[in-house]
Amino acid sequence: MKKIFTLILMLTTVAAFAQSLSVTYEGSPVNNGDTLEVIVPQLNSTVEYYLDLTNVTDEDVTVVVYKSDLEMSEGASASLCVGGSCFPPTTTESNPFVIPAHSTLSHTGDNPGNAFHLGYKALVAGTSYVMFTFANYDNGDDYVSVTFKLVYDPTGIDMVSQVTKMRAYPNPASENVTVEYAVSGNAGKVQLVIKNMLGATLYTRSLDVNGSKVKMDVSEYPAGIYFYSIEADGRPLVTKKLLVK
Repeated sequence: MKKIFTLILMLTTVAAFAQSLSVTYEGSPVNNGDTLEVIVPQLNSTVEYYLDLTNVTDEDVTVVVYKSDLEMSEGASASLCVGGSCFPPTTTESNPFVIPAHSTLSHTGDNPGNAFHLGYKALVAGTSYVMFTFANYDNGDDYVSVTFKLVYDPTGIDMVSQVTKMRAYPNPASENVTVEYAVSGNAGKVQLVIKNMLGATLYTRSLDVNGSKVKMDVSEYPAGIYFYSIEADGRPLVTKKLLVK
């Protein structure tokens, strides 16, 4: 059964989460209808932005992704990628794929290329808006839509910071965790941030941009999945998964 989403439907703001799917970006939950603003670091090169999809039900869910280029800067292109396969920019609908019950299609595991991601290339300065709708193949009323606002501003590119290294060990951990990191660029205020699965911030710590590692105590954290990020001036640069046992 093929579901066709019209442009009118794509532009309609919805108020509730999809029944079967939840979405996170950089470790934080995304509401149905949200717009995510991201900085494009360079021209003429494809940059990838990952969304993690979670099946919150007790049954397998077959998912189809729909792409809508709402507004594109001159010459820009956007592709949807699922399961390691990227479709041409002209493709507006993915093949159906299955997310098992209570499972997450995530970029934080051992095979990040298997998660859903947007591949975007800009040719000139400007802003593009691309919407993705993640729909239950068997129920057209069960979906969540997310819009990317992709900004390339050459006047601000030199200010963009990059994390060239970040890892936590041991992982899983039960007591202390050491995070090794390296930050390049004009970082400004840099922090280590820990969040739980619901996106609540549990821990923040200022980092020395010239430093290389910090240690933190997780012995009081309940066993489960957490996300640790390095943020520059409040903007997440990179997020990874931390397991506490």
